[in-house]
Amino acid sequence: MTEKKREYQICTNCVMDTSDSQIVFDKNGVCDFCNGFYNAILPEWKKNEGNNQALQEIASKIKEEGKGKKFDCILGMSGGTDSSYLCYIAKEKMGLNPLVYSLDSGWNMKIADENIKCVVEGLGLHLHTEKIDWSEMADIQLAALKSGLPYIDIQDHAIFAGLYNYAVKNGIKYVLTGANNATECVRPPIEWNYVNDIVLLKDVQKKYGKQEFKTFPLCGMFKYRIWYATRVQDRKMK
Repeated sequence: MTEKKREYQICTNCVMDTSDSQIVFDKNGVCDFCNGFYNAILPEWKKNEGNNQALQEIASKIKEEGKGKKFDCILGMSGGTDSSYLCYIAKEKMGLNPLVYSLDSGWNMKIADENIKCVVEGLGLHLHTEKIDWSEMADIQLAALKSGLPYIDIQDHAIFAGLYNYAVKNGIKYVLTGANNATECVRPPIEWNYVNDIVLLKDVQKKYGKQEFKTFPLCGMFKYRIWYATRVQDRKMK
């Protein structure tokens, strides 16, 4: 039986529409993306109000377990607003000694690299940068484009995998990550593939790519959810 095509509809509150096959609208034509934000995120989002006590409790635990180590935690740095602010919070507000990890996928903007340098030097932090071979990165990205997948930002996997692989390899227990509740913590379109589906990623590269994975970091859901969970603690700062 052929599935009946939905009549086109766009949210009355944002730009999301029926290009997402699982989108749902309420009686006022507002989509579930918007309602999810208004019902689940906004009530807990206290702008300009931080929970300093909870922050210091987390900081104390990280410091205690990091005694005698060169770094007590690690955080990913892209040069954008969220990760730059996270560096400041970790060093100045929490009093931690984080290792700043940056992945150069070849897509970095010059201003982002400059921001990383300024933040790291300004806060007196140590930076570790890993670089993906550009020809390999370009081949993987082209393979994703040829596959026709809705979600093709393959470097997202590399950034995530590189950070956690490095943390485990070097015995760094705590990984700090930042999240922007205002703009990022909503349901992604249903057609977007989970960024850590390593089986899918390898299959796409095998069918449409020309190079093998050599410098591109890999970390599947099993490794992250089960094996890494016993070795790394993820602390998300909102």
